[in-house]
Amino acid sequence: MIEVVLLTKVVLTMVGVISSVYGISYVILGRFDIPFIPKKDSTMVGSMLIGIALALFIISAFIP
Repeated sequence: MIEVVLLTKVVLTMVGVISSVYGISYVILGRFDIPFIPKKDSTMVGSMLIGIALALFIISAFIP
């Protein structure tokens, strides 16, 4: 059976990767002004998702 620490690291890394992909896509949508959502909101949401992804990567790196 998989250990809890390893499972936690894997889950945090997977969520971080997914969050960073969505964040980068929102920033790209905002930069090219694709009419999905307003440019300012798209850039803000993308930046928040990238920040969340970085925080998750840092947290998963410091789990022993």
